Amino acid sequence: MSNQYDVIVVGAGPGGSNAARHFAKQGWKVLMLDRQKFPRVKICAGWITPPALRLLDLKPSDYPHTLQRFSSGSVVLGDRYYETDYGTTASYGIIRQEFDTFLARRAQASGVEFLEEVRIKSIERGDSPDALVRVRSEDGTEWTTKLIIGAGGTGCPVARQWGEKSKEEIIVQATESETKLGADLLRTLTPYYGTTELFPEPDFFGYAWFVTKGDWVNIGIGRFSHRTKQLDTHRDQFMEQLRKLGRLKGIEDKIVPFGRHAYKLYDEVPRKLFGDRFMLIGDAAGFASKWAGEGIRPAIETGEFAARVGNAALKAQNLSANSLSPYKQLCDHAYGPQKDTTMGRLISGLPGSVQTGVGTVICKSDYLRKKLIFEAAFGFEPVRDPVYL
Repeated sequence: MSNQYDVIVVGAGPGGSNAARHFAKQGWKVLMLDRQKFPRVKICAGWITPPALRLLDLKPSDYPHTLQRFSSGSVVLGDRYYETDYGTTASYGIIRQEFDTFLARRAQASGVEFLEEVRIKSIERGDSPDALVRVRSEDGTEWTTKLIIGAGGTGCPVARQWGEKSKEEIIVQATESETKLGADLLRTLTPYYGTTELFPEPDFFGYAWFVTKGDWVNIGIGRFSHRTKQLDTHRDQFMEQLRKLGRLKGIEDKIVPFGRHAYKLYDEVPRKLFGDRFMLIGDAAGFASKWAGEGIRPAIETGEFAARVGNAALKAQNLSANSLSPYKQLCDHAYGPQKDTTMGRLISGLPGSVQTGVGTVICKSDYLRKKLIFEAAFGFEPVRDPVYL
């Protein structure tokens, strides 16, 4: 088989799989590469919004794995719960090792060639407008392509090569554990089984969570790196809070060891999203939402944007940066331009005590908690279409 492709997608998460599938459905020869073997554990709290399922054209009845319907969520300050109940499905919980594998296999079924356990050594492109991109793996295998899509997360090799990452980037570091314990046991640990329980950090520079979904529980914490010296210390403090609440009773020796990852938020410090013969999507481009760090929907949506623009460029046989520039326009329209704003400067300039006070007021207010935390930040949206209930 020839090692020359129309499109190579680096990274087989939801964004990469969605982009690859869209390209393949247009008739292009597509190769998707990932450094891990699927199914693989992915560090992620694992909830997705109703718009994400619609973007994937994935109905709950067609998904054969864990899909916890969230109709409510809680914010916990100390030992006090502030619950927002929608009375209907407003978000979903998934297990990333199941979800990502399902999407990758669906992409394969659409004609995508998928190679796992591939470690990329180098990515090169010639100077001429029609030169191919050359990808080499550590084992010496080489592929060429007209267009390459970087979908490999924050450390994506395409982003490292051409994303022009800045030292000014604000990075979130997170640590979490996901364990299969059984729904019956989990119901004995929390009266909020099947919901998202959020625990803002005392300084509001991060939050922790205890999320039960089906037979699984996901426990984790994420914080701004520049505000954190020892993330493990914050994790240990959160675990002690869970002990006092009875959330860990009889399960501590069963919890899967915590893993770590880091990601960039969609903020005032942009990465270079596109250039000659490449585009970056999802976490590789820093599309995690600014306030909650939610990255699955942006990855899926930017994957679709990249496929839309890339398809037109391939048809025109012009993969120059100018031809791919509509990709940034689509992203700006969907998520706003990445520039400093007056509101952002005002918020960041407030004293820490004032920021904490404002955060506390938002968490305690039924209206503000619903609108700003669960809807604006986390994308909760009451489902009206019975197909998605």
